[in-house]
Amino acid sequence: ADSRTLTQFNHQVDRVLVDAPCSGLGTLHRHADARWRQTPESVAHLVLLQNELLEQAASWVKTNGVLVYATCTLHPAENEQVVEQFLDSHSNWQLVAPTASSPASGFVTANGWVKVLPHHHSMDGFFMARLERQD
Repeated sequence: ADSRTLTQFNHQVDRVLVDAPCSGLGTLHRHADARWRQTPESVAHLVLLQNELLEQAASWVKTNGVLVYATCTLHPAENEQVVEQFLDSHSNWQLVAPTASSPASGFVTANGWVKVLPHHHSMDGFFMARLERQD
């Protein structure tokens, strides 16, 4: 099923995880062939899809609800730029960094993103952003 067509959940849910399809560039140490499968055009297509999925998933979230956007890439066009574009056009949403007691706290950047870096953390590269709806 394509979640972009599921309108019956509008303002119905407390939490949503968008595990967005991505270039997978955060897994290069395990899947070296991924670098040859991705092109600037394929990433641009993924970014469009990611924007659409984030937009639709956000419509499902109730006031004070949470949406987590996640990918297994470290490409800014698929991560920070997708979330920043969303936040720029949705003033009722805000980025919320994990608390110090969160398991993700060791991966938080100065901007509040969660980024797992393969060369620092010896695991797949990963990105997450926790967004809260504040209507």
